[in-house]
Amino acid sequence: MKPLVIGVGNDFAGDDAAGRLVARALAGAAGFDVAETHGAAADIVTLMEGRDRVLIVDACASGAAAGRLHRLDAGADDLPSWLRSVSSHGIGVAEAVALARVLGILPPRVEIWAIEGVAFCTGDAVSPQVQATIREVAGAIPAYLA
Repeated sequence: MKPLVIGVGNDFAGDDAAGRLVARALAGAAGFDVAETHGAAADIVTLMEGRDRVLIVDACASGAAAGRLHRLDAGADDLPSWLRSVSSHGIGVAEAVALARVLGILPPRVEIWAIEGVAFCTGDAVSPQVQATIREVAGAIPAYLA
């Protein structure tokens, strides 16, 4: 089965849309599947089920510089506490990984690419720093998954 890229986010909350915007930029790319979700843990688990390799792209707020890309191996690493907080899209990515692990359906390779955001309020625009990282990430993923 092809790898899956899951773009997570809220289109109406500024930088929180980053994952979904990456997914849209990748639509139609060859060699992997692409899905979008608002980030509910159950939705992410359902999308991951039966896959061998999953790359989740989401926004985050760890306190790092805006636009910074955090690359995490969800299968091997303990996820940082800032990824475990309840996000604007509900109980999300970290909880989905934990749930899939408990259910015994966590794919062998799950990575999270989290883009550091600064604007998360309803109605905010995507910040320039995050826009630049969205372009970089969307450009890097096809070669990375090849």
